[in-house]
Amino acid sequence: MISRATGEADFNDGLRILPQASPPPDFSPERSSEFILPGWTSHDFGIHDSDHGSFEVTALSDPESRVQLLLLSHSHPFYQPATPYDSERRAFHEGVISADLGGQREFSWGQVFCRRDPGANKDSLIVAYSLGPHVPMQSEPLLRQLHEHEPEPRAFPRVL
Repeated sequence: MISRATGEADFNDGLRILPQASPPPDFSPERSSEFILPGWTSHDFGIHDSDHGSFEVTALSDPESRVQLLLLSHSHPFYQPATPYDSERRAFHEGVISADLGGQREFSWGQVFCRRDPGANKDSLIVAYSLGPHVPMQSEPLLRQLHEHEPEPRAFPRVL
């Protein structure tokens, strides 16, 4: 579900969340809303199946529409809202960190941790992507402009 090498999150139905990329266009969120940070958007993708079971998937994107945070919450009817600290779901999330990421929590692409929303008493597995360099999104006009200013590489003559 979570790639140790890249931080990508893949689901069985094809939903794929990439770090620092726009939310996937093939999967319209069930609901998008403004987040408390100006310009940031919360995208609720609903419940998606993975190798570890079903998860509620929410992504937060910055003003440039790049996913910076991914919230995953295991979904199963046996979770009871009154369970102290949502401990069963927390244990399940810790198991995902152990299975997919070998227990590691910090990576070059970001970090992974669990947090509980006290109001809803609901634990989430959070994937926070690093804010890395702000490279503009590649677009055809931008690539054309860069290509016009950079000369074509010349082939060197072969030396025998």
